[in-house]
Amino acid sequence: MRVPNIKFFLLIIIIFSNLSFGKEFNQLFKVYTPISNSAEIEKSINKSFNIMIFRLSGSNSPSNIWKIINAGNTRKDFIKSYSIRNIDGESYLEVVFNKDYLIDVFNQLSIPVVGNARPVILFNINIDSGVKNPYLISTHIHNNDLDLMINEFLKNTSIKRGVFLELPELDLFDFIEIEKYKKIINVEDRLSSQYRYDFLSEIDIVKIGPNNWAVTGDIEFEYNDEDFEGFFINQFDKYVNKKIDYLLQKKLIDISSISNLDVTFMNINSYEDYINLKKIINELVGVKSTNMSKFDKDIINYDIEIYGSLINFVNEISENSYLSIKSFDDTKSRVILSFKE
Repeated sequence: MRVPNIKFFLLIIIIFSNLSFGKEFNQLFKVYTPISNSAEIEKSINKSFNIMIFRLSGSNSPSNIWKIINAGNTRKDFIKSYSIRNIDGESYLEVVFNKDYLIDVFNQLSIPVVGNARPVILFNINIDSGVKNPYLISTHIHNNDLDLMINEFLKNTSIKRGVFLELPELDLFDFIEIEKYKKIINVEDRLSSQYRYDFLSEIDIVKIGPNNWAVTGDIEFEYNDEDFEGFFINQFDKYVNKKIDYLLQKKLIDISSISNLDVTFMNINSYEDYINLKKIINELVGVKSTNMSKFDKDIINYDIEIYGSLINFVNEISENSYLSIKSFDDTKSRVILSFKE
């Protein structure tokens, strides 16, 4: 099995923006798909479109895709640009989608959307193969094919669904301490002190015979045959996507409802801050339109038309890497934000 492409992995890190503590999907409307040659552009565009719909709708079902196509839309209607990118000798089609047009069509078809703030699932997967000491699966250390398959599955599903599926990156001291004191250390508390996540999934995989495995925790089954790896990934896929569906449903924005907010941005110290602010606002899924109402020194006031409620806006922007929420008043539809120092 091929080790994941390092440069492509770094690209995904950039897209996900600080995997350990970030929850804002910064490039929600940009999709990369592998492509062998220019004759496959149409096929890659179709695949990219499907990924985009899965991300934005929060649903892994193809029904929304056909709902959009059957309404008379073509996939290319939603594309701003596309180009072939060479990453470490391999080709990927980069497709940039039109946020406003997508949301407008979703609204016409009564399909709710999920904003930029995305759930984080942290996986604590412990393997005891009987060959070496039990260990936690991590992103960078692969002991066998199963480790690689789990990493590949989490990476690909993260991209497809627009969520953060993470493995803990514990240092050597952490590993030694957990292994030495695992009977008295609360691993969940240990991970909670280092990671932010919406859900911690714990899975134990133990080999109990020549071809016999026992899986316990959030997935439970016994397997007594060859190709345990393939069977496990199939069960893992069902479990993970079901958990993603549940978490994304909690973050849906009702785009049939529109609200107006008075939003103050503080600590705008340069023209670059202003440009970054405009970019941040315009990329938020829940923002329909903006109008600057007042500018005074380092403070800018905007009248912002949003989909959903003030709480949807607050939840979406609270995970932004550059802004912090100072206060908000639902009764007055007012929010005060500040650029982080």
